[in-house]
Amino acid sequence: MKTLGTALCGAAVLLVTACGGGHGYSPEELNEMIADAVRTSARDGVAGLGVPDTSFDPTTYMCAPAVDAPDAGSWRTEAPRSPADRGEAVELGVLVPADAGASSLTASVIGPGGEAATAGADAEPGEWSRLRYPDDFGARAESGVHTVVWSDTESGTPLTCDGFEVD
Repeated sequence: MKTLGTALCGAAVLLVTACGGGHGYSPEELNEMIADAVRTSARDGVAGLGVPDTSFDPTTYMCAPAVDAPDAGSWRTEAPRSPADRGEAVELGVLVPADAGASSLTASVIGPGGEAATAGADAEPGEWSRLRYPDDFGARAESGVHTVVWSDTESGTPLTCDGFEVD
């Protein structure tokens, strides 16, 4: 999560300097610069500003703080509800709402140690998008709780969150 902290600090510096004047950027330009950082992070598969600091709680099956899509209907997710064996791939899924504007998704899986791996999936409204972890992510499954954040690949906007455990 060090990358996330660095990105957030950079965004904070941009926002703070916006109040001081003298930098030549309007608030709209600064917002677009931050949005560009989010899009780059999602496109390059790097956990950064686009991945919120949230974590999955396997006892409640919820992420805290919650990740809610700002402009689309309800996103439904699927992940194993019992701990998976360490060598076993797990299937992750998200049902794309009929009114969603996303055409592609990025799933970021944040492991128990804070390391992140990402994979992309097509987004077809009204259909399930599915990925297998760790196979589609080029990652290694570690024992512990994993948080899954689904984002709009183009904008970097976080859409929904889920998670699973590995024994």
